Amino acid sequence: MENNIQYLAIIKPNGQVTSEAMEMKIRCKNEYGWDYSKPHFTVFDIIQPVYNEERLIRNFERNIENISPFQIDLCGFCYFFNSTYTLYIKLKDKKKFSEMAQYIRNFFNPIMKSVKDYPPHYNSKNPHLTIAKGILEREFMQAWQSWENAEYQSSTTADRILLLKRPFKHRNLKYDILGDYPLLGKGPLDVQTALF
Repeated sequence: MENNIQYLAIIKPNGQVTSEAMEMKIRCKNEYGWDYSKPHFTVFDIIQPVYNEERLIRNFERNIENISPFQIDLCGFCYFFNSTYTLYIKLKDKKKFSEMAQYIRNFFNPIMKSVKDYPPHYNSKNPHLTIAKGILEREFMQAWQSWENAEYQSSTTADRILLLKRPFKHRNLKYDILGDYPLLGKGPLDVQTALF
């Protein structure tokens, strides 16, 4: 029996940004053989015991409508390294995205159950739009020369969060959609209020 579930919350970019990002992802696949996923901004990626799902969703639904929609401006490319390389499009200003992710972290923290070896990941420090990941160093360094000074600018609106889930032990399975939640700006981002 599956004990843990992986929950992924994402923001989908608008049609123009999605189309442009897909072109870049397909280019990376054709030129370098790098795999890709559909364009999205990760808000959080958490593992929780299955018995905590109802409480988690109820808490999420109660608090997510307090967040106001905001604009995401994209500009240029960067990368990070964590055993392999990830190429991504940068956010011009990370403040609004980081505040949103921090608010969600704050209202989730009191109800989260610890899962050994899997701390939750909230994308508040480096929000980005991934182009390709899992890239070996030699491959990445050769390709980075063509991306380093490439120009890219666009914008999209964060106005809803898609909440997905899948069994953690079956990470090759597609995610199921738990809900599509609009950001309505209904209340202050007050963590004390969020707890009740």
